[in-house]
Amino acid sequence: MNRNIKVAIAQINPRVGAIEYNLKKILKFIKLAKNEKVDLVCFPELSLVGYPPEDLLLNEQFLKAVNSAIKKIQSAVKNISFILGYPKLENSKLYNVAGVFIDGALKYEHKKVHLPNYGVFDEDRYFENGKKALIFKLKSRNVCLTICEDIWTDPSIIQKIDSIIKPDLLVNISASPFSSSKQKERLKLLKDISRNNKMEIVYSNMIGGQDELVFDGSSIFIDSKGNIISQAKEFKEDLLVQSLNFEKDYKKVQIERSTKKNTLSKIFAALSLGLQDYVFKNGFKKIVLGVSGGVDSALVSAIAVKSLGAKNVLGIAMPTNFNSQLSLDLAMELSKNLGFKLKVSYVQEIYERNLELLNANIYGKTQFDITEENLQARIRANILMAASNKLGSILLSTGNKSEISIGYSTLYGDSAGGLAILKDIPKTMVYDLVRFYNSTNPKSTIPLKIISRSPSAELRVNQKDSDSLPPYKILDGILELYIEQGLSVRQIASQLRIKRLLVSTIVNKINMSEFKRRQGPPGIKVTSKAFGRDRRYPITNGFVEA
Repeated sequence: MNRNIKVAIAQINPRVGAIEYNLKKILKFIKLAKNEKVDLVCFPELSLVGYPPEDLLLNEQFLKAVNSAIKKIQSAVKNISFILGYPKLENSKLYNVAGVFIDGALKYEHKKVHLPNYGVFDEDRYFENGKKALIFKLKSRNVCLTICEDIWTDPSIIQKIDSIIKPDLLVNISASPFSSSKQKERLKLLKDISRNNKMEIVYSNMIGGQDELVFDGSSIFIDSKGNIISQAKEFKEDLLVQSLNFEKDYKKVQIERSTKKNTLSKIFAALSLGLQDYVFKNGFKKIVLGVSGGVDSALVSAIAVKSLGAKNVLGIAMPTNFNSQLSLDLAMELSKNLGFKLKVSYVQEIYERNLELLNANIYGKTQFDITEENLQARIRANILMAASNKLGSILLSTGNKSEISIGYSTLYGDSAGGLAILKDIPKTMVYDLVRFYNSTNPKSTIPLKIISRSPSAELRVNQKDSDSLPPYKILDGILELYIEQGLSVRQIASQLRIKRLLVSTIVNKINMSEFKRRQGPPGIKVTSKAFGRDRRYPITNGFVEA
């Protein structure tokens, strides 16, 4: 009895809602797999519609288009078997389904059992639960089919499905988003399942950017002893083919050891892919951003150039009298090093005319305060948005997680934009990513003076971030323990050995700034808990932490 099977993982980058586009991609990868003479092709979760489709799932025409696409696949594909993810309406109930197509014809369907409803996930809003995992036979192999959360919520699900037939191959199709710790967690889970059940595993994960989420791929084959036998590319489409020879000892594949540099490389890749897909999938080709001579806009510029090419990036420097000549010099040096075009627009006169109008017609002459600071930021946003409209380019906001957390940004000013790619990147990580970028791009570096100078918004005379913020190392430590780990003020103060009053002040600033974050652009998730889908706090909030 031949129990060997040749499997391909089709690690694709679908577009949410673009069913015809996704169908063409799926058929293309099936054709590539046929050329490799594979027995089974495994696509990711909901790959026919993209993930997450959100309220598209409530649209009757959308679900009809899904059914039409499934009929087209069956008529177009013969002589190969594949597993494909899609939503299915059955008896007025909607399910997250993995369809098994044998020789192109739909033969079995597994309905996702465990529906995640935490963090960025909201599947209980749309889907009904399936009852149990599916076992089907292919080339004398007992294949157990699951979808993503099925194995995260209940890793022993394989042992519960059938008391007679024991599966010897697990297929899990997933849409598992990237975070800096996710790959390690994912790999440990898969290895444990393999060892505990003595079965091979085919893990097919999606890649691509979708709004705040980035899917890293990293699809994988694991043998029955928990060893990696092959892995797909990270953050790129791939067709990974593997012959699974029953009870054979495979050559193990070593995954790169986790180091700080390795982690930064993955985060940089996630930000690049997230930006690229957000721009292209939303019909743009070019981006525009404000370039200040500071570290945040320098990193955003570097990611933009890497993702879209220097010719598609326009930087605009907009100094007032509060900006040093050094800032403008560094902005110009950055554009020269990275190869993107920089325009300079002096906005001091516009700023002064605004002050004259406000003083004469609106509120009279007053002392300089945060109003005048914010006015400069809003003038710059006005120019950037005009450039975005006129040139058909998307505006990138350059704010980082540390600033956005505590409201150290101007609403309708530096917070304006179509995407904030550093929204989940703390300031200390911004510096780490800039140093990583320079170490891997020696011919197009970010100027060292940008890294070494003290950070400043330069909205008043001799302003420094340290005037109103604790050192970023302390601030970011508080943010991580509070936002990502959910520790209390007392626990954070004890763990970091800092004053409790400082912690409570920062924590309450975080919660009071929710109204700004709600009106800001989406950002790309890279930590375990990002603002947006991950963390949902009320804007009007009377709870004070002490």
